[in-house]
Amino acid sequence: VSLQGLAVRLLLDRAGVVGGDGAVHHGFCDIALLRTLPDALLMAPIDEPSLVEAMELMRTYEDGLSAVRYPRDTVSDRFADHACPPFEIGRARLLTPGHEDLDACPPDVAVLAFGTPAIHALDAVDELGDEYKVGVWDARFAKPVDVALIESLLTRGIPVVTVEDHAVVGGFG
Repeated sequence: VSLQGLAVRLLLDRAGVVGGDGAVHHGFCDIALLRTLPDALLMAPIDEPSLVEAMELMRTYEDGLSAVRYPRDTVSDRFADHACPPFEIGRARLLTPGHEDLDACPPDVAVLAFGTPAIHALDAVDELGDEYKVGVWDARFAKPVDVALIESLLTRGIPVVTVEDHAVVGGFG
C-alpha cells in the first residue's frame, strides 16, 4: 500500500488499552507499526465531532495510507458546545484558551496529548487549578506531528509532556 502510494483508509477500532475486553483486544501497537510507513497519516480523535473531522480529512487524502484510531470507550462530551475545527495535516489543536500567542502568554508546561488521553490531561489541569499555567494541545496526528508547534515551544524553553495510550517504544511521544 505505501510503496504504491495507494489511498487506503483504515478505521482502527479499540485503539489503546481497552479494559474489560482483555489483552488480546488491546490496540496499542498500531502507532509503532503505522508511523513507519511512507506518506501515512495517523490520526486520533478526542470525541465524536473530531472523529467526523478526521474522517473528512481521510476521505480527501489521496497520497497514501490514512488511519484513524479510536477506543471502544464512551465518548467525552466536554466539547459538545464547541465547533470542532477541521483537521489540517500535521497541525495540533489548542484545547486550553489563553495560549494562542506563546510570546504574550506562555504556559509553564505544554501537554501534547494524542487521542482521548487529551481529555484526561484536561481533567488533570482542572485539578491543578491556577497553581500552574498548563497549555494542552490535542496533537491529532502521530504522523506527521506538529513540528512547528514543538519547535516553537522548545525555542521558548517551554517543557513539553506527551500523553498517549501506547507503548513507550514507537509511540507518539
